[in-house]
Amino acid sequence: MSTSKTRQRRELKQAANRSRSLIVIGGVAGVAVVAIIAILAVRSSNLPDVNVSAVADHSVTYPIVGRDHIPQGSPRPDYNSNPPTSGPHYDTPIRSGAYDQEVPDELLVHNLEHGHIWLSYRDTDDTEVKDALRGIQTQFPQWVVTTYRPEDDSRIAVAAWGRLLKLDTVDQDQILAFILRYRNQAPESIPG
Repeated sequence: MSTSKTRQRRELKQAANRSRSLIVIGGVAGVAVVAIIAILAVRSSNLPDVNVSAVADHSVTYPIVGRDHIPQGSPRPDYNSNPPTSGPHYDTPIRSGAYDQEVPDELLVHNLEHGHIWLSYRDTDDTEVKDALRGIQTQFPQWVVTTYRPEDDSRIAVAAWGRLLKLDTVDQDQILAFILRYRNQAPESIPG
């Protein structure tokens, strides 16, 4: 066999291998795109079905009183809302989730600065509220923190950066609409 025919066969074989590699890479990329779209569709379909524009906004806007980082345990000026919606806070936020114990306000204000929503309840024995808020928190696992906070002056408080909703009954539509309106609306919002 001549050298040119051998070279020609080798070049054809290399071209075929390159084509197969491109097909495999394209297939893997296609599957990855479909998987990403499916994950995003599932995430968005898990969001509650609340017509936000149909739910009146009964929250109150509070002036922003700063966003300085302070060392843990150091004194700070008083906050202008109960619970706080802005102000000096510790360097590190807490992980979103549901907490049965009190968490320092200074940690949670940092979460608010990052666009999170803080659900708090006044009575540790109020299982109706605890269960309802935990259920809501699981619908927004990256955006919502739920804590016990005996200093609240209402049964339930829903806080965002500069916004506060106080409730004495579990009003899921109000809470969900608040979350959908105000999550990720802060100076250092971090997409979830």
